[in-house]
Amino acid sequence: MRVVPVEEQPAASGVVVGVVTEQPAPASGVVVGVVTAQPGASSGGAARGVVDQTLAMLDGLADEGGRGSLESLGRWNEKRDDRAMPIKLEAEDPSRDKCKAERNRETMVRVALGRLVDELVRTNASSGILAISYFSEIRGTDNNRRRVTVWGFSWSASPDDTSYQRHGSVAGTASTKYGRYGVYGRRGGGDQTMHENIRFADFEGVVDDIVQDRAWDQIAVYRVTLPSRGLDPWKWAGRPPPPAPEELYTGPRRDGLLSTDEISGDYFAPCLAPFCFCNSMTVVPLGADTIETWRTGCVFFPPCIGPVAEGAVRTRNPGTNAFLNSQNPPFNPDPNSNLMTFSADGTANGCYKKRRTSQKRAFHKVETRDLAGKWCGIGFNPFVALWPFTSFLCTKKKALNQDQYEESGLIWILGLPGCMCGTRTRIYVNGHPTNGFAGAFLNDSDPDLVDHWHRDPGCAASDCFFAKKAG
Repeated sequence: MRVVPVEEQPAASGVVVGVVTEQPAPASGVVVGVVTAQPGASSGGAARGVVDQTLAMLDGLADEGGRGSLESLGRWNEKRDDRAMPIKLEAEDPSRDKCKAERNRETMVRVALGRLVDELVRTNASSGILAISYFSEIRGTDNNRRRVTVWGFSWSASPDDTSYQRHGSVAGTASTKYGRYGVYGRRGGGDQTMHENIRFADFEGVVDDIVQDRAWDQIAVYRVTLPSRGLDPWKWAGRPPPPAPEELYTGPRRDGLLSTDEISGDYFAPCLAPFCFCNSMTVVPLGADTIETWRTGCVFFPPCIGPVAEGAVRTRNPGTNAFLNSQNPPFNPDPNSNLMTFSADGTANGCYKKRRTSQKRAFHKVETRDLAGKWCGIGFNPFVALWPFTSFLCTKKKALNQDQYEESGLIWILGLPGCMCGTRTRIYVNGHPTNGFAGAFLNDSDPDLVDHWHRDPGCAASDCFFAKKAG
């Protein structure tokens, strides 16, 4: 896939399918993904009809060469000391942070498929092989060694590559086109029919076996075939299909719950617990049951002092006005412990209260072409004794497509310079784009992802990391 320089990038144009539209790349500040007609009970049949019509038309596009395909080739045996295919991309599995593990896993599956597609386009090949494995190994220095579990991703841009078959197939598995993989071959038996169902906008079929059963000696293999019509280079191949109309609706509800449109706005909290002050939060709707938040504050709990900021996506607990933060901190493995409940009086737990001057908010997609340019940043640890190890960054961002940008430049720690270079990829939730971008902190060889959230095209943050666009 050819990388289009920022100054040459054409405006993306959406193709209308039924009433579901893949949004073109809008100018900064343009509202995307808003549905004003309520798909309630009385219109449920019509909404389902729209979805069915959309899927049928997408299938038609596939038949006419408008979409590619994903075909499961089953499970195959693997050996750590003699890998059938070299691992080209990794994602660590945070064992105590299930939500982060799932987010890392899906994001990296999309990144891996995107890189395979890039190679296929570059080599003018029609199809290739994508393989997913799971393994454990010891990492770190002599004084800080730890065992980590990792998802590994391998791919080949050769249509005739059969290297994945080197160690034989797993008994009881079969190739399945467009369908689910079947029974997983985990050691110890048991029903392991867990399915991720990761879908892609330009490809028919799903990635539904990503070795969720953590079988150390197996790989899940897929054949990826490009659309015969080709691909738009400005649209990332790893993006999901656009959400259905009812999933975009943010207006009044008939079930008595607060709508995400009503929840949206600007909030403040003078104090969170006894140690976090001057807190503010902005809430924007991403759909009927999903919101994106941007929070800032200042920690004063000696010996920890300093500003903090974070972006997050929260999804509604069914039947309630409580929204779950899936980016749960690793020190608390319970994913249901980080709920934020909103009330009709404009308050939210954690002492948040909607500002009197607050207006309803809409989601504004930050475009990668608007992020391109020079950036300056600072990253620090709020523990005062570690302030001398504060890092300073001076980088340059270059848009690769509508969902990815490359960042490269210098980082200084204790006055010593170092290099950083990597690609960041937009995070999608339920098919909706967010303004969060996942990527390694220093370079793409780091398997642990760090999310950077953009408040707007000129400001980014991640906990105790802050960056501003400088030109």
